[in-house]
Amino acid sequence: AKLLSIAIFPASAIKSIAPPAASIPPTATAPPFASDPRIVVVPLLFVTVPSISTFFAHTVVVPAVFVISPDTLTVPLASVNEELVKENARLREQIESSYVRYTDRVMIKDDTIYKQQFSFVEAKVISKSINKRNNYFMLNKGLSSGILKDMSVIAPNGIVGVVVNSTENFSLVMTVLHQDSKIAVKNKRTNASGTLIWNGGNYATGQVIDIPSSMPLKVGDTITTSGFSRNFPEGIEVGYIKKFSKDSGSGFYNVEIKYSTDYNKLGYVYVVKNFFKLEQEQLERGIKEDE
Repeated sequence: AKLLSIAIFPASAIKSIAPPAASIPPTATAPPFASDPRIVVVPLLFVTVPSISTFFAHTVVVPAVFVISPDTLTVPLASVNEELVKENARLREQIESSYVRYTDRVMIKDDTIYKQQFSFVEAKVISKSINKRNNYFMLNKGLSSGILKDMSVIAPNGIVGVVVNSTENFSLVMTVLHQDSKIAVKNKRTNASGTLIWNGGNYATGQVIDIPSSMPLKVGDTITTSGFSRNFPEGIEVGYIKKFSKDSGSGFYNVEIKYSTDYNKLGYVYVVKNFFKLEQEQLERGIKEDE
C-alpha cells in the first residue's frame, strides 16, 4: 500500500469533522485507547495503485488510523534549532567557495581536483554585548572543538567577527561592533574592494572605507567579504549600502551600510577553520622579511 496523504488535526477539529455513526462500518470496533481524552485518532487513506494508467479502475481503499499522543509530540525547540545549525554547517562545507580548485593540463590530460580550504563548526552564543564601544560574544565551543585564536566567525546570513581567545570549552569573539575590527570587503556588483569598520553608535550599521570615489556606487548595493582577509571565505554577505558620500580630500567614499545580521537576535554562529592559514602566514612573513 502507498500512503498518499496524512492530515493531523486537533481533537476539537476531529470531533467537528467526524463522520456520523451511521457511516461507520458495523464490523468496526473501537480501539482500546479510544476512551483516552489525550489521544486523537486521525483517519488516513491508503491506496494501492497497480499503475497510473489503471488508477481509477484498480483502486483499493483501505481504512486506517494514525494515533497521535501528546507524549509523542513533545520535541524541544532548542534541540531542533541546534540540529538545523549542525546541518547548515555541513552544507556550507559542500559549497564551492569552501574549496580551492586545482586544474592541471598536460597535453590532452585535464584533471581537476578540489581541495577543501574551509570547514565550519557550529556554536551557540551564550553571552554578548552590542551597545558598548567594543563588543564581544562568548561561544560554547573552545579548544576541545578545535576553536583557535584568529578564526573568523560568521552567521547564517552575515559575518560576526574574529576569535580573540579560547579556553578548553569556550571562546571569545571580537565582533564587527569593535573599534579594532577591520575586515576586507567588496562591492558585489563592481568588485571594488574596501575595509569594513565600526565607528560606534548603532549596532545595526557599519562603515566601509577605502573605496575609491572613481568607482560607481548605488544605494542598495550588496557588500560581501572579498577573501583578502585570509580567515573569511570570499562572498559572505555583510550588508547593503544605506548611504554614501565622496570625501574630496581623500579621493575615497564614506559609505554607511546596514548589516545583514541582527546581532541583537543572533543565537547561533559558525566558526570558520582555514586549512591553508599556516601556509598563507608563512608567505606573508617572507614578504615582511624582504621589506
